[in-house]
Amino acid sequence: MLVPPAITMRETIEFRITEERARQFLEPDLGVPLGEALRKVVLPLSDPQVRHIQELEQEHRRRGGVFFTYWRIHRSYSAKELQAAELLNLAIRSYFEPPGTLCGTGYDESVACAHCGSGARQVTPLTLDTRRIPKGKDFAQTIAGELVVSLRLADALVERGIRGADYQPVLHHGRHGAEPSDWRQLVITSKPARLHARTVAGVHPFELDAEGEHRCPNGHLAGLNQISELTVERDSLDTSDWWRTDKLFGVRRGELRPEPRLLISQKLREVLVKEKAKGFALEVAHAV
Repeated sequence: MLVPPAITMRETIEFRITEERARQFLEPDLGVPLGEALRKVVLPLSDPQVRHIQELEQEHRRRGGVFFTYWRIHRSYSAKELQAAELLNLAIRSYFEPPGTLCGTGYDESVACAHCGSGARQVTPLTLDTRRIPKGKDFAQTIAGELVVSLRLADALVERGIRGADYQPVLHHGRHGAEPSDWRQLVITSKPARLHARTVAGVHPFELDAEGEHRCPNGHLAGLNQISELTVERDSLDTSDWWRTDKLFGVRRGELRPEPRLLISQKLREVLVKEKAKGFALEVAHAV
């Protein structure tokens, strides 16, 4: 019997491009329309068309514009790759608003970094309009990076002895004031994992922010967006199952706040699989 070859991680990149620009610069059969105004193009990172889009983006930038309006790298792993990984990057994929500040959650902004805006301290229980949390999910986060976990999953994590996080009550912002809810705030309590220089961050894959516009002189920010898989320094990891990176990604703009990346152990991954948890994706991460 022939044994099928092992499936290895595949990287693709998705672009959103206005239909007007796509018709002008791309092959007519490249990508699929999203309504009348946008085209979605998904390509392997090694595809020559990616280099062509890079050149188009650079040319548009020189003229003061942009070629694509959205990008995202997708990484697909085999089950064996996920099972063999020493560390995993857990990315929450379910977002909602309004954030806590618009529902009565208090923050002490006096301790936030004057340059990048990170570090404001939450001083009240997290209060949210929990009706806005996506249905059928166990993980979700506000646009301000506030993380919530379903009560049933939080209970399972505690029962299984998962270390490195607390699951604090979330209040519902109701008509008659704050009320109990069936959600818990995920608060990482383990020592932060130090991001290694192998981790690539930037504006997008073709603009790595060489001038440091989206980095913090106080060392709080890795960059605007995560581009590569995460790599952290092994000696910064304690014996937990949850970790967060020491450096953040993103920007403080309105209600948006820079956020750390989340790392989990194999033990935690196994619990999530057993509980059929929803609302997240996993990528392989590395410790060196």
